[in-house]
Amino acid sequence: MGFSSGSVSFRRFWVVGQGAKQPDESLLGKLSDGALRVGDIGVPEPVEYGWSGGRHVLDSEFSFEHNVFNDCVAFALRIDTNKIPGDLKKAYTIMEEEAVAAGNPSGFISKQQKRDTRDAVRRKIDDELRSGRFRKSKLIPILWDVPAQIIYSPCPPGQFDKLAEIFSRTFGLDLQPVSSGSLAMRLLDPRGRRRDYEDARATRFVTGPEGEGQLPDYPWVAKGPEPKDFLGNEFLTWLWHEAEKADGVIAAEAGGATVFFDKSLDLDCAYGSTGRDSLRADGATKMPEARAALRVGKVPRKAAVLYHSNGQDFSFSLGAESLSLMTLKLPEIEDADSPRVLFEERITLIRDLCKSLDTLFDAFLKVRTGSGWEAQTNAIRRWIMQSSKAQAAA
Repeated sequence: MGFSSGSVSFRRFWVVGQGAKQPDESLLGKLSDGALRVGDIGVPEPVEYGWSGGRHVLDSEFSFEHNVFNDCVAFALRIDTNKIPGDLKKAYTIMEEEAVAAGNPSGFISKQQKRDTRDAVRRKIDDELRSGRFRKSKLIPILWDVPAQIIYSPCPPGQFDKLAEIFSRTFGLDLQPVSSGSLAMRLLDPRGRRRDYEDARATRFVTGPEGEGQLPDYPWVAKGPEPKDFLGNEFLTWLWHEAEKADGVIAAEAGGATVFFDKSLDLDCAYGSTGRDSLRADGATKMPEARAALRVGKVPRKAAVLYHSNGQDFSFSLGAESLSLMTLKLPEIEDADSPRVLFEERITLIRDLCKSLDTLFDAFLKVRTGSGWEAQTNAIRRWIMQSSKAQAAA
C-alpha cells in the first residue's frame, strides 16, 4: 500500500460530520459497496472512479486483515479513463471511408455513406472500449485516521472533486483540505481569536516595487480557495529565520524541533513581479541566490528540510500553502517483527510528525498574532538585508 513502505507524499484533509469513532464492519461494508468493479455490460464512461482495497489496481476486497491498521483504514481511490486516441479514431474513419469509396464507380463516398461509416466507426470504437483495450487505471492511496477524523492522501488538486464526491456519497461526510489558512482558523477560533484570523494581512518583509506602502498580494493565494494561505509562506520564512538564528533549534510550548533546510528551495515573488527561483544544492538556503531572492520580494513556497523531533529524524519537502509533505522519509524501524507491526509503527510516526509540525505552526501563529510581531518582522527585515550584504561582501 502507498503508506506501508518507502517514502510517502501526502496532504491532509479533515473529515467533517458525524462519522464512526473507530473502524468497523459497517465502514468496510460501505467501502465495498462503493468499490469500482469493472463489468462487461455496456460501453464504459470516459472516466470511472470508485474505491479500491489498495493492494493492487484490481483489489476490490476490504477486511480488517488487509485494510485496518492502528485505528486507521488504508485503501485507495481508483480512477479509470476510457478514451481512444484521437489519431486512431481518425485512422479508423479514413480507412472505413476509403473502403466504401473504392466500391463506388465514381471513387467518391456519398453523404449517406459518410453517415453510415461514422456509425460503423462508433460501433468499432465502442467494442474496443468495452473490451478494455484503452482502459487506464491509477490508484490514489488513502490513509484514514478514523478517531482523529483526518485523511492523509497524495490526491492532486485536479482529482479532489472526485474524492470529495465519492466520500460524501459513501459516508455522508465532507472533506476539507488542510492548508495554512484553514489550520490557522481551526487553531485560533477556539481561543476566541477569530478576529485575528479575519484581520490578518500579508506582512511586508522588504520594500515592494511601488514603495514601502505596498503590501505583497501573493498572486497564487489570490487564485486559491483560502485567502489566508499566505500564512504558510510567512511560516516558512519565519522558520528559516529562526532556524538560522538558533542553529536549527525551534522552541515551542508543547515541544520543539530541530530544523535544517536541505537540498532544495522554491521561491516565488509575493508581488508578482520578479518570477520564480528553484534552487538545488546542499544547504540551498545558504546560496547567494536564496538571500538575493528574499531581498527582491520572493518568499519560500516549498523547502526540503531535515527535521528532528521526539528523538526521531525525518526528511521531507514542505509545501508552504498546503502544509503538504512530499518524499517523506520516515525513520528506520528495526524491531518490527511483522509487516503489520511495521505499518502500524509508520502510522504512529506520521501522526507524531504532523502533530509536531502543527505545534511549530501554532508557535508561529502565537508570535504572528501577538504584540511582538512588529518587532519580529523588523528582525527578519534586518536579517534579510544583513544576509544579502554579507553574501555580496563574500
